[in-house]
Amino acid sequence: MPTLPDLSALDLARIQFAFTISFHIVFPSITIGLASYLAVLEGLWLYTRKTLYRDLYHYWIKFFSLCFGMGVVSGLVMAYQFGTN
Repeated sequence: MPTLPDLSALDLARIQFAFTISFHIVFPSITIGLASYLAVLEGLWLYTRKTLYRDLYHYWIKFFSLCFGMGVVSGLVMAYQFGTN
């Protein structure tokens, strides 16, 4: 029967932080990239007045809002981990 590795509290805290940071980095990356895409879509809509660009903007803004919110929440968890670890 395999035995569990002998992990200290420091090792466990580092594993937990590694999980949190790897989960967190996805959301700001998507948010930063999507923000510039949304700016281009809105600029194209203002320039051409084609409803296609407005509809695309309204579709992607929901995904942007979700990623932004998840980035804030996971970033808040990281801030607490900085303080406690």
